[in-house]
Amino acid sequence: MKAIRRRVKSAWLLAPFHLLYAGNSVTSKPTIVFINRCYWPDSEATGQLLTDLCQDLTKRFDVHIVCGAPNSPTTMDFKRSGIEVRDGITIHRLTHTHFAKRVPAGRIINLVSFSRSASKYLKRTNLKPHAVICETDPFLLPVVASSYVRRNGAKLVCYLQDIYPDVAEAIGKVRSGWLTRQIRFRLKAAYDHADRVVVLGSCMQRRLTSPPWSIEQSKMRVIPNWSDCQSIQPISTESTQFRRVNKLTDKLVVMHSGNMGLTQRLDVLIDATEDRNWPAEAVLVLVGDGAAKQSLEEKAAAFGNDRVRFLPYQPRETLSDSLSAADVHLVSMHAEITGCLCPSKLYGILAAGRPVLAIADSNTDLCETVQQNQLGWTCPPRRSDSIAVAVSKAAMDPAYRESAGKRARQIAVERFDRPVVTKQFGDMLAQLLNQSETN
Repeated sequence: MKAIRRRVKSAWLLAPFHLLYAGNSVTSKPTIVFINRCYWPDSEATGQLLTDLCQDLTKRFDVHIVCGAPNSPTTMDFKRSGIEVRDGITIHRLTHTHFAKRVPAGRIINLVSFSRSASKYLKRTNLKPHAVICETDPFLLPVVASSYVRRNGAKLVCYLQDIYPDVAEAIGKVRSGWLTRQIRFRLKAAYDHADRVVVLGSCMQRRLTSPPWSIEQSKMRVIPNWSDCQSIQPISTESTQFRRVNKLTDKLVVMHSGNMGLTQRLDVLIDATEDRNWPAEAVLVLVGDGAAKQSLEEKAAAFGNDRVRFLPYQPRETLSDSLSAADVHLVSMHAEITGCLCPSKLYGILAAGRPVLAIADSNTDLCETVQQNQLGWTCPPRRSDSIAVAVSKAAMDPAYRESAGKRARQIAVERFDRPVVTKQFGDMLAQLLNQSETN
């Protein structure tokens, strides 16, 4: 433990003092500061989305990001600590512990280490932001940001990709008790102090405006995540290299692409492949990695069938090809996390023009989006038999798959395209700052 404490302490002490930003750049644009560990060049989805958002906001704001070390860098050509400017964004990269995510104690130490480094760094900088936007990696950042804006008078926006400790309680990673009550108490105080609380869907808003959170409705805003419809374009299924390389040309490809985590309950998908209604020509293709991958591989091996395949993450530049290779895409949510998050993988699927089988509670934005726009099928969680029946329906109705895919692409362009959604975020910030000037 002494060695760990020394390592945590040194993570801050080793941070070079040239990190301490000498002042705001000369600009007539309002200065905004984002706080989140994950940012470019991290390949994790939240980091990629935040990078997109910051880039698009540079036209209207002087954008700064206080971030940490990437878990999965897409390039090594970045400054490990200190300040650099990239694409018009001032990046303040902090030093903190970086234990492997697979080690539970290490993840907790990383969480505390980055939160502490961010708090100390913000106290020492001469930044004078008009607004501070904190995300939830790690989930204690709203507490850090709330303390910071109390000192400098900036507006505070809490931008929640997920709701903790609710997620951890729902999937059984932590028991409800004194610790979770204390975490919720401190986060609620930060949300109550915030000028805006931005969530990804109406189901998240309903959770936060209900007990035990009871956040004021007037400060809530719903702004979804997005996909870049210029980068991800539909390709005819038969033309994809992904199907040819992986010998899937004569199969009905039922794909789950992305993180294989504990919040998705993907084991039920493998159970569905053993159901008598699962079509003989259908193959479940699980693309990606995550905490649940090993147990899923073991489960599939125990069944001993050839209906399940595991493939690695695909490069971002080939997503059009890999996403278009599916006949049906799966988006699955744990039954207990309704309102805790909204899966961002949906938007890439829609951009690729593919139908969706949503496996989630009917009260989620995921299911509501699929049902209201006729984008595919929905099933309740834990029901492998219902999943097999839905896949069978998809196999027998190629005309519906095609029409649902066209509707998916249309709604992606109209509602969930990157410039559409990032403009909503920019408008929200501009309105907030204009209100501040008139008050």
